[in-house]
This record gives sequence, C-alpha cells and structure tokens, in this order.
Amino acid sequence: MSAWASGLFDNDDALDFIDDLAEGPDWRTVVQALDYVTKQAGYLEAPEGQIAVAAAAIVAAAVGDVTILPDNHRELKAALGAPPEGVVRLARSALARVVAPASELDELWQEGDEHDAWLTQIAVLQTTLSASQ
Repeated sequence: MSAWASGLFDNDDALDFIDDLAEGPDWRTVVQALDYVTKQAGYLEAPEGQIAVAAAAIVAAAVGDVTILPDNHRELKAALGAPPEGVVRLARSALARVVAPASELDELWQEGDEHDAWLTQIAVLQTTLSASQ
C-alpha cells in the first residue's frame, strides 16, 4: 500500500527521499533533486515532482520553520547546516515547475478533491523560501 495525501511528506517518494537523506545528510542530494526538475523541459513525471517538493521543503525548513519536516526528521536542519548559495532560488524554481503545465503531479492532484489543499502546501513553501531571500 502506498502513501498519498496532501502533506509535503505524505507520499512514498518524498518519504524515501527524506529517509535516504537522513542516512547521509548532504546538500548535494537536495540540489540534484531540485536541479533535475528545473531542467525538465518536457513532461515531468509525478515521482520526480514529489521528490522536488520534499527537497524544497527541506530547504524551507533549513531557512525557516523546522516544523515543515516530519517529527522524526527535524534533526536534518542541524545535520545539513545552512543551505549553499543559490539553493533557495533553485527550490522556488523547482516548486514553480511542479505546479506548471506538463506536470503529472499537478495533473494527478487536479483529478482529486484535495488539489487546493496541496497547492496551499506549495504556497506555504514558496512563502517561506521568499521570506529568506
């Protein structure tokens, strides 16, 4: 059974990403996930979108509110330290790509009743990231 809900880490891909990151905290992993999504010119598959949202949430937690992270992963903020130069801008770009046309993740959310709740989660991340610049 797979996890799927509107929370930032309420899906298997996001949970796997943060679990793996917790085992070896490294900003390069976060940057790679965000960079991959921002460079996708064609159709963006849902798993990559979910990972990008998780990566952006990790960035937002690092520069803002650690409660964005699941309770069992809040130590990541200290383990990762301050994000590298440009990663906040990259996270904002990745989130914009996830909600743009040709994004499977956004299309899947539009099919259900929780699209607005999901978009609210994305907006909270964007606001947190914008406030840190």
